[in-house]
Amino acid sequence: MNLSSLSAAWRSQGALGSLKVAVDVVTGARSLLAPEVESFAKGARAIEIGGPSRCFRQRGILPVYPVVASLDIVNFSGSTIWEGSIAEGAPFAPEGQVLGVQFLREATDLSGIADNAYDVVFSSHCLEHSANALRALKEWRRICAPDGHLCLVLPHRDGTFDWRRPVTSMEHYRADEARDVGEDDDTHFEEIIALHDVRRDSGLASREELARRVADNVATRSVHHHVLDLRSAVTLVGASGWTPLAAEARRPYDIVVIARNAPGDGPEFDVESVIRASAFVSDRRPR
Repeated sequence: MNLSSLSAAWRSQGALGSLKVAVDVVTGARSLLAPEVESFAKGARAIEIGGPSRCFRQRGILPVYPVVASLDIVNFSGSTIWEGSIAEGAPFAPEGQVLGVQFLREATDLSGIADNAYDVVFSSHCLEHSANALRALKEWRRICAPDGHLCLVLPHRDGTFDWRRPVTSMEHYRADEARDVGEDDDTHFEEIIALHDVRRDSGLASREELARRVADNVATRSVHHHVLDLRSAVTLVGASGWTPLAAEARRPYDIVVIARNAPGDGPEFDVESVIRASAFVSDRRPR
């Protein structure tokens, strides 16, 4: 955790929130869902969409890299701001040990990866960068074994530079899927430039730099097409055919959702009790 993360927690949650984040960092607090995630990750054939991710490392909130049997990874390009230069088929070694191979694919089109190839799909702070989130989640289901699992980490709007933007509605996600929007979609660009809080974005120096980054999004994929809170994250996962099993919203900016690859009538947990326990005030407000 860096100073910008603590600063974001201070702005969004005040002194108490930032103090609790600092305590979590010092004590190495893991997600409340870590034991459940580790139980289905242990010995699993896994794939990560986007990444590698700090939260999945040995000292992360969901330390799965040390326990999986194998782990391949997908990134959209041979040159990303996360991994630098990578090549199709190159080894993937997130903590020094080779776990699998690199795939260069869009998150919405994993062509060449077989149906039911993996026991678990991991993804952290990636789905919001996809213009067609429902299509992506359904494609991830395709490569996951029946009754396999998804472990998804997303940014909560309140703890990020998105806090001024509206939460994306299910109607919008469904419209994106119906229109088959691609990664060149610019629907949200004006909103992002107007409402993105540059002060909370340690990677930006000015709104002009933000505008340049947004215009170059096809190359960089830095834009958050969609904005999420806890309820919308669980709803989105369920709408794509996964069955949500548990969820957590934790400081300074993470939503964690775990799900099973099987359609159901709804989440297999009490969503309202999880929302009442959220670290973010906006989740707990009546709608």
